Amino acid sequence: MIATIIWAIIIFSLIIFIHEFGHFITAKLFRVKVNEFAIGMGPQLWKKQKGETLYSVRAFPIGGFCQMEGEDEDNHDPNSFNMKPKWQRFIILFAGAFMNFVLGFLLLILLSSAFTPKENFYSMTLADVNQGYPAYEAGVRPGDEIVRVNGSRVHIRQDYNFYNNDPSKIQLEVRRDGEILSFVFAPKAIKVSQDGQILDDNTTEAYQTQYVAGIVFSQKDKNIGTILSQSFYEACFMGKVVVVSIVELISGKVSPKYLSGPIGIVSEIGTAASMGLKNVLWLAALITINLGLMNLLPLPALDGGRILFLGVEAVTRKPLNPKVEGYFHAIGFILLIGLLLYATSNDILRLFTS
Repeated sequence: MIATIIWAIIIFSLIIFIHEFGHFITAKLFRVKVNEFAIGMGPQLWKKQKGETLYSVRAFPIGGFCQMEGEDEDNHDPNSFNMKPKWQRFIILFAGAFMNFVLGFLLLILLSSAFTPKENFYSMTLADVNQGYPAYEAGVRPGDEIVRVNGSRVHIRQDYNFYNNDPSKIQLEVRRDGEILSFVFAPKAIKVSQDGQILDDNTTEAYQTQYVAGIVFSQKDKNIGTILSQSFYEACFMGKVVVVSIVELISGKVSPKYLSGPIGIVSEIGTAASMGLKNVLWLAALITINLGLMNLLPLPALDGGRILFLGVEAVTRKPLNPKVEGYFHAIGFILLIGLLLYATSNDILRLFTS
């Protein structure tokens, strides 16, 4: 339990710090006055005034802020946020999420270089296509490079598995001798035992059904270039999963009861910590990329909401009333707190029902 709390504090603090540091460093770059740079929320545990900025650490590691002059008010100081050009304000607002993406990318580089064996570096070029399986019968051959699966661009194995989600049909677009070829076929259903062995159709053992195409991916060398490309596309993959999850939640395909709050995240961190540092780093990468994307949603109180208001200002060619915008952000903050409480109630309910 203590180890879980320590890991949670480390991960949350690092992710929050890197996000707020993105706002802070770009604000300083454009000579915006930063009144306070804080890590955490609630009462101050430590503070230090240096120049115009108060640096502080607060009691609860569940947030943080970079408080800029003129951020939520009409201020005529030339060094206030609201007096800066729109393109500078956009960069300052976007920088927090961008730094979250950078952190996720760096964590995945560390994972790929230190924890991923060279055997797990796969190319999208096929080493073999098993005869008697659907892909071979459709015309797919060794040496083909898979470009798209069911219409979606793929770069790594995770992409292939993610988009290959229709057990009734697979559409592969492959590159062969510089030409793009398309193949459509139904995957083959096989029975697999608990230990991964393929069973015959008349088996009486417990099994699960898997759908296979009969393709074998080739491996690629593990070097600086492949580590960087693998990490980049894994970061993109995590982002895609987050976006799809948000869309499915908004569209109603996924029930809100699956939303998780801080308690659920801490529980997942504890589970990952029990499985080793590799899993902790992977979860930290997922959380920071998730936070970056969530912050870019066009909702009041989030960076994305502020960017949306900035876009409205660019279109109308006149600034919004700071008080009105402040009210929108205040309402959005209250709604976000309500959502957080709802997600936390889901976490507590799961604790008692699991």
